Amino acid sequence: MWLRLPLDACVRRTHTWRSARTMTRISVVDMAAMADGREGQLRVAQALSKAFADTGFAVVTSTPVPEIALAQLRRSAMDFFHQPLAEKQMVNEGSAPGYGSSPYCRLEENGAQLLGDFTKPDDLVESLTYRPHEGLERLPDRPPELRPAVQEFGERVARFREVLNCACDLALGQDEGFFASKCGKGREALRLAFYPDLEEGATLLDGQMRYGEHVDSFGLTILNLDPANPEGLQVQIGEEWVDVPWVKGSFVLNVGALLSRWTNGYWKAAVHRVLFKRGQRLSIVSGALRPDDDVMLEPCGPGALAGEKFAPVRAGDFCQERVALHRPSYLQQKQLDAEAAQRLSEDIRSYRQ
Repeated sequence: MWLRLPLDACVRRTHTWRSARTMTRISVVDMAAMADGREGQLRVAQALSKAFADTGFAVVTSTPVPEIALAQLRRSAMDFFHQPLAEKQMVNEGSAPGYGSSPYCRLEENGAQLLGDFTKPDDLVESLTYRPHEGLERLPDRPPELRPAVQEFGERVARFREVLNCACDLALGQDEGFFASKCGKGREALRLAFYPDLEEGATLLDGQMRYGEHVDSFGLTILNLDPANPEGLQVQIGEEWVDVPWVKGSFVLNVGALLSRWTNGYWKAAVHRVLFKRGQRLSIVSGALRPDDDVMLEPCGPGALAGEKFAPVRAGDFCQERVALHRPSYLQQKQLDAEAAQRLSEDIRSYRQ
């Protein structure tokens, strides 16, 4: 049995006119009711589920991650990215090159490929990724504040994941502990995404963005926008591009291709992008509901009643291919002719259904 409860206590709409006809419909959900017992948890769960089924996005407040932990992490990350390139690249010693392997990447991502579009220029982003199973010592030792800031954030966001697991169990009518039992091996990473400003005299390539049109790959993305420069994130709703609102102390949640597939398309993996805006910015990105590699993705929740839309797939295989798709060299490594590349593009686009 799925939820049919009043939402007013924990959800509101953000109304920002973009034209005479259309306004945004990104939900802002207050997570505080998750501490109010079963009834409060059900209200939050329904609010999130409605948002994920409608737009694939929600802005959430009252999370277990305090603003001071975000500020400390953002400040130390900025100090890292402001170092000379050679200093930043030292953290990659001993790692295989490329996105998904080396901790630090510079202009080595192409988000549009996640939608099967291999024609767009690479994205204007640097990133530092921390994978907890590799240990804090895998992070750079300069600046010295970075490791403790990452550790503090990691402890807080782990609690946030527990709250989201609970809410999503309820939202999809699963037994308590369903997602915790399938997503318990610590595969969630922390990605610090730095978007530098253009150097003086530099220009954008045709079609170049901070991050091109794409759908995320895994479970739920947990994103904290830069309060100093939050604009640019847009989600496609129908034929319109809608700005995702920034709310002080909030996180943006959005459904990835894997979770959409897991719910049989009931929750949407929405197409979104990051436009280029002048000034630098740093986004803090993590995730939740990413299943362990050996989990078979079979339909769960209300969407399962519609009949299986996707063949079962092993989560690890799905994730491995999606990570590879970020790399600008993906198509070259596949060594496909034009017809095979077109079929591949169509297969990739189907992941967002």
